[in-house]
Amino acid sequence: MGVNERVTLSFADPDRQIQGVAISGAGTLLKLAAQLTAAPPPQLDVDGGAWSVRAGDAFALTLTPLGTADPQADPGVTLHRATGTVGSQPFDGLALARRDAEADAEACAGLALERSLAILFDAQLALALRARRPPGAGGHGEEQLDAVLLRGEPLELVAIEKPRLSSTYGADGRLTHAGLEVWESEESELAMRIGGEALGSGELAGPDGARTQVTFVAWHHDGRRGLGSYSITRAA
Repeated sequence: MGVNERVTLSFADPDRQIQGVAISGAGTLLKLAAQLTAAPPPQLDVDGGAWSVRAGDAFALTLTPLGTADPQADPGVTLHRATGTVGSQPFDGLALARRDAEADAEACAGLALERSLAILFDAQLALALRARRPPGAGGHGEEQLDAVLLRGEPLELVAIEKPRLSSTYGADGRLTHAGLEVWESEESELAMRIGGEALGSGELAGPDGARTQVTFVAWHHDGRRGLGSYSITRAA
């Protein structure tokens, strides 16, 4: 991994009620049932197609990419089978990774606000969305949204042409609900609709003073249920 490269990892094992979000340079937040625990930033080692990622004694996972994308050649979004341990518990689930090249990581550091969603239904369906707000922007209407859908067997990555994101917050400013409408193209007649409810949230602090509010989310779509996260990073 490059010195200034940024990796954001969202992982979940629904059977054991374990979730995690790990951001290089910022830290890790783990959810074990109802308990939230902070941990050090992840350390990543890529050997061919396999990833090894750990954060101190908090977790150690082996990530095996699903589909044909080579995570070394493609620093974008990848879906993985994840196995290992979180704390003292075994882990067997999925992980969605976003790996930003050094130039893109530097661009992210200059943003006023960034929202990042990870949605993990199963090995044949996942989605990643990112909304970026430049300095001086007036609100959500000036954000740049990009989303990718990972689906099928074999797994394919599909860029989404028209994503829409709505978010609801409580009186304390924390996320309570989220909704997505996803059109693959302008010609798509029907949108894919995904809803989510917050399960718990915490905060991570980056070395540059930026703060990331991480909310663990239960997602649902057309009878499918999954886990994931909704992270909001604000500049210092």
